[in-house]
Amino acid sequence: MKCPVCGSLNFFVKDSEDEYETCEFELKGDDVVFDPESAESDCAEVNSDTEVFCEKCSWHDTFQELKNS
Repeated sequence: MKCPVCGSLNFFVKDSEDEYETCEFELKGDDVVFDPESAESDCAEVNSDTEVFCEKCSWHDTFQELKNS
């Protein structure tokens, strides 16, 4: 899996309680690996309907759409 626009493997999710707080993660194969600094905060789990954002371009959609691309 990678960003369908730019090919990046780096993404983030927004905190459900504070949209200005984010948790960054990298895709390693089909695995979501949170950044150790982000993992210290309360990162949400990434599931099929979680909205994910590319760190390098403007692409964003559900995790399921990322898996399908």
